[in-house]
Amino acid sequence: MYEDEIFEKLHEQFEPMIYHMIKKLAIYKDEQEFYQIGCIALWEASLRFNEEKGEFKSYVYSYIMGRMKTALTNERKKQETDHLLLFFTPQKKTSEDDFKLLLSNSNIESIASLLTSNQSKWLKAYCIKNKTPSEVAKDEGVSISAVKAWRRDAIAKLKKHSIEVLLGIK
Repeated sequence: MYEDEIFEKLHEQFEPMIYHMIKKLAIYKDEQEFYQIGCIALWEASLRFNEEKGEFKSYVYSYIMGRMKTALTNERKKQETDHLLLFFTPQKKTSEDDFKLLLSNSNIESIASLLTSNQSKWLKAYCIKNKTPSEVAKDEGVSISAVKAWRRDAIAKLKKHSIEVLLGIK
């Protein structure tokens, strides 16, 4: 109870500072969210403050400002990622035919290096020789479900790799 009363006084004293920072950082969207970030930062600063290291007012100012800037940076990164994912995510379900159209004989070898040997077998048989999973299974002496698993995993791996390349992760 005593701590709540102390924080209420601190909050009353530093509330104008929080609004000043919101205005200074030109925050017009989510103003209430940043106000809450400021209040939480004020609470944390009051718990972490060390009198030997300086004045409380300047400590609170830099602590709240730092939290707000971090939140702005995180929000910006999230918006950029969401925008890129929206832009590069296929609107329809990607099928194996989509990959077949993208692949020519010249670049199949380089793409096959990303895959396991079995996935590469499926890729080459499907894209170059136009073979069905049952034909590949017969040629390789494995079950049709095994070849379908190779196909599924190869497509997933190629999707993941293409998204990473587009986002600049790799």
